[in-house]
Amino acid sequence: METYITKLKHILPTFFIIAFSTIIGLSIFRWLFAIQFDIIDIKEEVWCFWLPMGLPWIPILIWLRPRFRILTFKKDNDNGRFFFQFLSAATIIACLLVSQNYLTTASGKLIELSTISDINKTEKARYYKLTNFSVAPNYAGSFTDFRTSGKYNQHLNFDVYFVLPILKDKSETIRYIPKYWYGVKFKEQISNKISPKEKERKYEAFYNQCIEKMNKYDFYSLDHFERKPTSDDRQNFLKAIEARTKQATDENFIVLEPIKERFEDRNGNKFAWIFGSFGIGLGVLLFFLIWPGYSETEKKRFLTGKKPKQDDLVDMLNYLVPKGDHFATSIILDLNILVFLFMIFSGLNIISPNGMELLQWGANRRLETTGGEWWRLLSSMFLHGGIMHLILNISGLVIAAIFVEPLLGRKKYFILYILSGLCGSLASIWWYPNTISVGASGAIFGLYGAILGLLLTNAFPEGGKKGILMMIGIYVGINLLWGLTGGIDNAAHIGGLLSGALIGITLYKTDSGHKNGI
Repeated sequence: METYITKLKHILPTFFIIAFSTIIGLSIFRWLFAIQFDIIDIKEEVWCFWLPMGLPWIPILIWLRPRFRILTFKKDNDNGRFFFQFLSAATIIACLLVSQNYLTTASGKLIELSTISDINKTEKARYYKLTNFSVAPNYAGSFTDFRTSGKYNQHLNFDVYFVLPILKDKSETIRYIPKYWYGVKFKEQISNKISPKEKERKYEAFYNQCIEKMNKYDFYSLDHFERKPTSDDRQNFLKAIEARTKQATDENFIVLEPIKERFEDRNGNKFAWIFGSFGIGLGVLLFFLIWPGYSETEKKRFLTGKKPKQDDLVDMLNYLVPKGDHFATSIILDLNILVFLFMIFSGLNIISPNGMELLQWGANRRLETTGGEWWRLLSSMFLHGGIMHLILNISGLVIAAIFVEPLLGRKKYFILYILSGLCGSLASIWWYPNTISVGASGAIFGLYGAILGLLLTNAFPEGGKKGILMMIGIYVGINLLWGLTGGIDNAAHIGGLLSGALIGITLYKTDSGHKNGI
């Protein structure tokens, strides 16, 4: 029991400080700069999901992670300690998710309007009640957002957005492009592994169902309206307006979505669940802290400020700094991460940006590329279709780079990476007539191809070739087989792999020190 109390005294104060400062700090910051004074205008998904998911990890990794080193485990200390980091983060994340959603609804004012034209005569609010209004179904527009989801993009999502002008009454006629719109959204999820024709058939069937629902829709059965804030939904509603009007939209267009539940019930039990989620998470953390052992040596080392000889987090961050045998790899990693961050902060979906968004950033597709935009062969190598796509490619790149960069050197490694990536992009547009391709995987497969090709030379010690072949061969084989299930650009993988093998051997043989290669 004494040991347990010692563990709590060492860990809990820091955990509480991190939790309360993160939860309260984010709420105050958002209320002040985004709600009260409207200084920061970013997508609501960032406030309500992505910041809660990512923000807690920063203070936990910096301040709480070192305190978990006093815990010892029978098998694997690193995995055991990471488990407690994860529990701590999960507790704070759950509380942040609930608190930010509560802040969204609780801070929203309800304003009653006589007619829709009064909306610009009052202060901006989130919720409105309209005493009198009408809609114009004959002036409706629609837009469909297609996105993949799931760890391996195994799902395909259809989000259909319908918009209709909101009028003062039935007698009003539309003379100019309306600024006020009634928005309705439908969604459906199907498998992304089926054939393109089957996907098209399922989409057409779903869209026809949406049309039938809109034809029967009761536009006046609602309690109040929600004014769509800066968000993915608002963006897509505006695209539906643009599809109908054939004109660009701006911030002056207002989309109101009907809410059927009473305004008084908007918060539900969110406030209670802020404390409930934190209490549950804290209880789980306290429960699991019973089992780990305790290291007095690690505590003394922590109190004296001595850092451990090996720190995986520090090693990982150091790998992003161009130096030594990973100089070129670090530059490539940094470029991929920076481009992805620019994409996200510009408003793209962090999980699954859609094809048109990726094309705007420089994705590779036969029509655009062969139409004169050949730069897409290169630009597409630094774009990624979501955070999981980026993480998987980073992992694959690091594994391959460990073998290749020290062997070829920085310059030849760069040449191999770029040329095999370009070959992968060319293979993609040669094989697929209408596929939108992004990602570093063509170049990464080029590195793996180079490793497999160099196994035919004296580049690697004879005693280690079998182990390298098994490890790299299994990785390449699994990825190629997975690519056959659909949703993955296998042409770029194969193009990068074959070209990488040829380029890798050529670059290695051009070194005067390796004349007797095969």
